Amino acid sequence: MGFAQSTLFDAQKVVPSNYATVTGTNQFQGPFANTQITYQLVIAASELAPLAGKNLVAISFRSPENAVAAWPSSDATFINYDMYLGNAVSPENSVPYFALNAIGLITQVRSGNLVVPSNAVTSGSNPNSFSFDINFLTPYYYAGGNLLVEIRHFGTLGTPRRVDAVNTQVTGYGTLFKAYWYPSNTTSINPAFEDSFSVVNFKATNVLDISDVKKGEFMIFPNPSNDQLQVKSNLVINRLQMLNMLGQQILMQEINQHSAVLDVSVFQPGTYFLLIENEIGISTHKVIKK
Repeated sequence: MGFAQSTLFDAQKVVPSNYATVTGTNQFQGPFANTQITYQLVIAASELAPLAGKNLVAISFRSPENAVAAWPSSDATFINYDMYLGNAVSPENSVPYFALNAIGLITQVRSGNLVVPSNAVTSGSNPNSFSFDINFLTPYYYAGGNLLVEIRHFGTLGTPRRVDAVNTQVTGYGTLFKAYWYPSNTTSINPAFEDSFSVVNFKATNVLDISDVKKGEFMIFPNPSNDQLQVKSNLVINRLQMLNMLGQQILMQEINQHSAVLDVSVFQPGTYFLLIENEIGISTHKVIKK
């Protein structure tokens, strides 16, 4: 079964802002390395201001300009690709010790293996597209302020891919954004290495208040389901999306009516996340395939 590469969202933001439409000045292998790593990004509030008050649901990286082909050539599996988000010190006050850059507790937003489908990370453009979303299994409410993003993984057994990045000399590095890494998938008491900041795209959804939830009431049944899952709403459903527990999108369907029937008979038994988009925004619901 093939996997689509994009998740539903209401807003998105590229960091660093100055590289949203131009290629970065460097490359970095951390997010898609073939060795274990902890990679920490510290981002100033001003870089993410448009996403304040929203739920962050995914991030993505892009190929560097000189990439000659899409990646990977066959599915790449990363062992224990864990991600954490939380409040952070300012980039200029950050230090090469991971724990000291967080303010309060950080929140784990995804865990478990990550599978990048073949040719999911595209090439051939300048800059290249953010073509593969790493979906969060738990949305992160971003209230504003400086943000810490920490990625920990064991690497892939296949060929790694460098991603587009900016070096430590560009304008804004150290004041608006900063990055550290260490060759271990667990936070270390040893000092980390300051290095290039990978150009990253954040996707976010609107937060629904109580009145919105009541306005957009719907039914999902039967849940658990063996073969068909019905979704009904008093508002027009624009799109439906389903993710597995690895955060992979396994279904995306345009609806544009008040009800839909999804064929889930081909899915393996287990827990899935159903994302429903209507005029209010996007909501996420847990469904079970028997």
